[in-house]
Amino acid sequence: MKELCAYFTGVIVAWVIVASFVEVQVDAIKSVPGYFVLGDSGLDVGENNYVPNAFHANFPPYGETFFHRPTGRFTNGRNVGDFIAQALELPFAPPYLQPNATFNKGVNFASGGSGLFNTTGVGLAIPFNVQLEQYKNVTTLLVKELGAIAAKKLISESFFLIAIGSNDLTLGYLANPRAQKIYTTTQYINLMLDTYKSGIETLYASGVRKMVLLGVGVIGCSPDVRVVNNLQCLNLGNELAIGYNTGLKQLVNIFHATIPDLHLVVTHSYDLIYDMIQHPQSFGLKNVTAGCCGAGLLQAQFQCGTKVPTNVTGIHKKLCKHPSKYLYWDLTHNTQYVYKLLFQSYWDGNSSHVYPFNLRTLALL
Repeated sequence: MKELCAYFTGVIVAWVIVASFVEVQVDAIKSVPGYFVLGDSGLDVGENNYVPNAFHANFPPYGETFFHRPTGRFTNGRNVGDFIAQALELPFAPPYLQPNATFNKGVNFASGGSGLFNTTGVGLAIPFNVQLEQYKNVTTLLVKELGAIAAKKLISESFFLIAIGSNDLTLGYLANPRAQKIYTTTQYINLMLDTYKSGIETLYASGVRKMVLLGVGVIGCSPDVRVVNNLQCLNLGNELAIGYNTGLKQLVNIFHATIPDLHLVVTHSYDLIYDMIQHPQSFGLKNVTAGCCGAGLLQAQFQCGTKVPTNVTGIHKKLCKHPSKYLYWDLTHNTQYVYKLLFQSYWDGNSSHVYPFNLRTLALL
């Protein structure tokens, strides 16, 4: 009987320890007070709605799966940033340009078509350096609203998500013969990383301590690239993505060695998306080459939701019935289903998905 009592006492103590640990984890995650977002269309939640000549996604059927209306997100529902917000139990951060928005739990500066370089998507998006200037404006507002001490605490404890570089690689290099003549791929990527490094240093100097750098995906296999490459993946595009992602990881290692109090992680979407392309059924996918929504070859010759010009014959708009069976929502962006899979790999995954530790761990720091 004594042995039995001792056993149950041990079990109860173990459960109390586990419960306490879980409670501490939840409390720590809840203590992340906000999240701030910089980048391109992968994280844009409507910033470009307020930029007249920008790339837009503020028309049906964008947003139909989750929001049941277009929001400006370049997918059928939530993007990775939205899933991170929900995991942190935070409201979706509003676009910086949204009228009368409040930023005391974060703000989203991401602009579809933007890049690290001002020449990427020029006139069609808000580039990275301008987003950094917008962020400085927000910090000034937060100090006025919250006071210097509270604003500093918000900035230092919040997540900062950055997804930038895809457009520099595609629009700025792959589709730019002049850039290819001037720079080798290594030189071009190094210029990108130098610009990125400067941006991270600017954010750190402002008090940011938790940053998530989202690596680029398999840019050489997106529907719009396949269309101009005999429906095949473009090897150069994928080589650029791998080179850039490798550089981001090296950048993380440099900062960890030189600035220990900067908690910096980089996500690896490339390998997971490549696995989806190679083994779609393992992920519940049926189509990994065409967009769910669009027109023309692979639904990638005309943007989802836009009209096909009257002088173009034989091409009709298409919208698939089951977006969750598709890797791509439109000519280049993933479906909400895929973004959720990516988020899950970042939140709880090992170092092959997110380096050097996952986002759950980052939230607890």
